Amino acid sequence: MTEFLAPVSGDDRFALLVVSVVMFTSVLIPIASVGFVQWRKVRERETAAGLIHDMLARGCSTEEIERVLQSAQMDVGSVESSFDQKRAPFSCRS
Repeated sequence: MTEFLAPVSGDDRFALLVVSVVMFTSVLIPIASVGFVQWRKVRERETAAGLIHDMLARGCSTEEIERVLQSAQMDVGSVESSFDQKRAPFSCRS
């Protein structure tokens, strides 16, 4: 490796190092972003599956499960407004 860089001056080595770091970073950031997004989607699906399993164990109907899953996909404003109304916690009808 030193024979390869021997004819290169110190300033050129620094420039080569900077270019290498920039290229490595520009490749690493998108790969990490895709990985984190996919990991988040897996965790969301695991959470939804656990919620469905618990609700089925409690004896909830499919309509109640669909309603809860749809309400979990609300935007922040509608979530805050539902807290302002002080609704009773969700419970399945037996």
